[in-house]
Amino acid sequence: MTNYSTDIRLEMLKQANTNAHILMESCLLAGQILMANGSEISRAEDVILRMGSAAGIKDLQVYILLNAITITFPEQGMTQMRGIPPRIQTMDMEKIVAVNDLTRKFTAHNITIETFADQLSKIDMTIPRFSLKLQVVSAMLIAVSFMIMLTRNTEPINLFLTGVTSGLAYAIAFKIRNKFHLRFFGLFVASLCMSLMMLICAKLLAPPFNPDIVIIGAIMPFVPGVALTNAVREIMAGNFISGQGRIIEALLTAASVGLGIVLLSFFY
Repeated sequence: MTNYSTDIRLEMLKQANTNAHILMESCLLAGQILMANGSEISRAEDVILRMGSAAGIKDLQVYILLNAITITFPEQGMTQMRGIPPRIQTMDMEKIVAVNDLTRKFTAHNITIETFADQLSKIDMTIPRFSLKLQVVSAMLIAVSFMIMLTRNTEPINLFLTGVTSGLAYAIAFKIRNKFHLRFFGLFVASLCMSLMMLICAKLLAPPFNPDIVIIGAIMPFVPGVALTNAVREIMAGNFISGQGRIIEALLTAASVGLGIVLLSFFY
């Protein structure tokens, strides 16, 4: 009887240890997906803490930076760190929402830790990125909409050139960013191409064409509004290191776009 009880306890300990390892990997992966796709640190920390609480982990410790996550389960004697790869895309809200929805199901005890880990590992594969064509069309619509809103100009030539210029620049930035992993250089080349197009059009076209109006609309898809907003949120939440990093990212983005526009703007 004593041996039987001992065997049961050992089996329970093994199962608990296995579940703890699965939970640790799931916490690290959830945090990695959130941070790699543009989430703020406070959201990632909250998701991990809720997962640990739902699994019965006491005094869970989590420390997140822009490029790394460290998690500790004190009672289990487990500590792991995972690096976060540089973000290729600026933001993927669909993946962030998917992780949040999956976490809610786990914390509500609607799914097991094994099911949670399995579905979490498939998020990157089951949620495809939008095609380049769709992204270019979206950039064109954004550019034209903001051009009308900011300048109140509805001249057909300006509307047409705003859409074409923004779409072409977005495609150039996308290709450079994905092929060479040079995001800021891609933005610089894209904005330089926008300015070059305006220089050519200024020589060939007469009013009501206005290069300044076209440029105002065309650069809108590249304005780092989300990055700047997240930076302020990080600083307000007390995450000063990550907040400063995001501010630098936003400033470099704005500088890359602005420099490309300014270099040729003096000639038209």
